[in-house]
Amino acid sequence: MPAHNFEQVITTEDELREILGHPSQRVAEKMIDHIDEHCAALIAHSPFLVISSADGDGNLDMSLKGDPEGFVTVLDDKTLVIPDRLGNRRGDTFSNILQNPKVGLYFLAPGYRETLRVSGTAQIVRDSTLLESMSMQGKAPTLALVISVEKAFFHCAKCVIRSGLWKPESWGNVDGIPVLGQILIDHSNLVDSVEEVQKSIDEAYEIKVY
Repeated sequence: MPAHNFEQVITTEDELREILGHPSQRVAEKMIDHIDEHCAALIAHSPFLVISSADGDGNLDMSLKGDPEGFVTVLDDKTLVIPDRLGNRRGDTFSNILQNPKVGLYFLAPGYRETLRVSGTAQIVRDSTLLESMSMQGKAPTLALVISVEKAFFHCAKCVIRSGLWKPESWGNVDGIPVLGQILIDHSNLVDSVEEVQKSIDEAYEIKVY
């Protein structure tokens, strides 16, 4: 049960549209079913993406992927390849895809206000030639995600403008957010000291990126 009871909850599409209205024809028809030259250009400049997935019961997850810009390969106008780098071995996205191959991708290119949204189906591959083509610092990924594109469109820049995302002068500080070592101790009930946990994290950031 929800922790809070709200008096005015939108429960139908008609209620939603009465308040939200309807998109213009330009917005409604901007979605395409492939990666064209404009999508490919943003992907070529993107060093960071978010991938969303869900398991067979619909439980959602989001994972972050980052590398030098252009790390996602556009094999053709319907196919993208995302290398998998060293991580924490949870493999949440992979496990979800084995149950439900539907995924959503969100690409950002620093300094470019608009972002790119892509959705489709994913599969996990180990083809050696493909993996070797995505090597970084002499190390090939052990796995890659191949995305069969179904939908793609550019997201307007209002959220980026409002957030000041690409304007360092507008950024606040991070006072009040503890180091990850402290967070892991609190979330996982670890008995190690903050210094021990944080040291292992910092060392991994230095030598276990690829």
